[in-house]
Amino acid sequence: MTNRMPGAQRASGASATASATEGVPGRPARPRGSAAPAGCAHLGQEGPAGLLARSSFLMALVGRAARRLLAEQAAGRGLKLWHVMVLCALGDTPGLSKAELAERLGLSSADVARVVGDLVAAGHVTCARDEADRRRTLTRLTRRGREVAAAVDVELAAVDDDVLAPLSAVDRERLADILALLSEHLDAEHFGLRPVRRRPAPRA
Repeated sequence: MTNRMPGAQRASGASATASATEGVPGRPARPRGSAAPAGCAHLGQEGPAGLLARSSFLMALVGRAARRLLAEQAAGRGLKLWHVMVLCALGDTPGLSKAELAERLGLSSADVARVVGDLVAAGHVTCARDEADRRRTLTRLTRRGREVAAAVDVELAAVDDDVLAPLSAVDRERLADILALLSEHLDAEHFGLRPVRRRPAPRA
């Protein structure tokens, strides 16, 4: 993954970021320069705003906690997060080549080959030549793999509920839209990320 720092426009946008706790219903705004919340006091303050007034830093903290929860859930099935990523990608789009998986997930070809090898050994995935193009090897979930992917999806939803417990359903939808927008903003040009495309909500 290429971690090239974004340009001056993003730096100026970060300096204008307000405290993430301001304007949250039912929670008083934390004045700039005030003491850090419980559990974060060791972080201290940098400048008049402090780290905890920076949305990018708060996202890093939340992301670290969410990643730990996801990793623990995956470990319960003897999987790592990369295994889960491949299972979910193949559940969404069966018959991807390893190169397509690497592009879709933002992983190296070597990493994808290793992860797919693990999943083949576990009986979750098969690899077979494309009948239409013998140069391509297509990767698909086995029946067991589909069952595991479906179970993992339910478990990921439970992690969502855990992480997003303080948010209403409307706030969760708004957050998902914002995260998808940020993912599209931080595209391959800057960070090697594949933009997330939000699925339209089902019609009532």
